Amino acid sequence: MDFDAVVGAMDDTLVSAFQKVDPTVGVLPVTIHPNDGSGDTTVPCIVKNPAMEEDYTPGSQNGTVMLILFIPASAGVVALRGDTATYNGVDYDILQSDADRCGGVHIRLRARTQPYGQ
Repeated sequence: MDFDAVVGAMDDTLVSAFQKVDPTVGVLPVTIHPNDGSGDTTVPCIVKNPAMEEDYTPGSQNGTVMLILFIPASAGVVALRGDTATYNGVDYDILQSDADRCGGVHIRLRARTQPYGQ
């Protein structure tokens, strides 16, 4: 097994172990809405804590304005700046998308002031 395959298997294992689970809904995936019209994609992810204190907003739906997600390479997703995403019922704009050398993606999202599609 080569290095990329080992890292890919590790990513999948970590996502299945650390993704958030809502007691009533189950696993909380992220849905990415590409601007190119290619159709929505729902994938598993891990939520990373915001890096800076000002990214937390008291009273917001999710408690944060900024959201950082890790999506494993096996999801086959390309999230681009300018696309939008929905996580846990909150709509976000994708501000930055960084791929690691084995295909996993970190995306930074900012809460939208208007729901997706408006």
